[in-house]
Amino acid sequence: MRSILLHLALTAALLLGLALPPFPAAACVGKTLVVGSLETPEGRLVAQLLAILINERTGTTVKIADYPDPEALHRGLAAGDADIAVDFTGPALARLGLPVPPVGDEAYQAAKATYLERLNLVWLPRMGYAGNSGQVPADAAPVARKDTLKKFPALPRLIARTEGLLSDDVLRGLSGAGEPAKTAREFLREKKLI
Repeated sequence: MRSILLHLALTAALLLGLALPPFPAAACVGKTLVVGSLETPEGRLVAQLLAILINERTGTTVKIADYPDPEALHRGLAAGDADIAVDFTGPALARLGLPVPPVGDEAYQAAKATYLERLNLVWLPRMGYAGNSGQVPADAAPVARKDTLKKFPALPRLIARTEGLLSDDVLRGLSGAGEPAKTAREFLREKKLI
């Protein structure tokens, strides 16, 4: 009798394990996250990269909100209309009326500290490109709302996988390769991120 009960318990546990979705323990299933995107080929591609990565790895529903320029994107992020977006270090500091250090890492650290203190926005690891911002340094990095990171605890570790992922040349090539969602998905697969 004991062996039958043990067998039934093990069978039930196995069936329960098979019924659970294959997401990490800290998955964000059932929540929606909004990725802010600039209305440029590069902006759309990077937004798709983030959206697909987040959706595929966590099961989170991800929507993309388009913004016409960096200022509108910043306002949307600060107002909570977007949860995460890519910004550039030099322009971000200039936007707040702060001097831009001449060294990329110093600009990143200054943006990271100031945005957290003043705006409750968290700079995540840099993606590796500078874009066409016209400012030096202008390293691109995802920026997320602090409250978003509390709602989506798996996000910082997941987004860290994009660190150094894109150079300006790679981004230009991908941006001109066709439909952003398809291109982004293929690139993420090639890099074994999804």
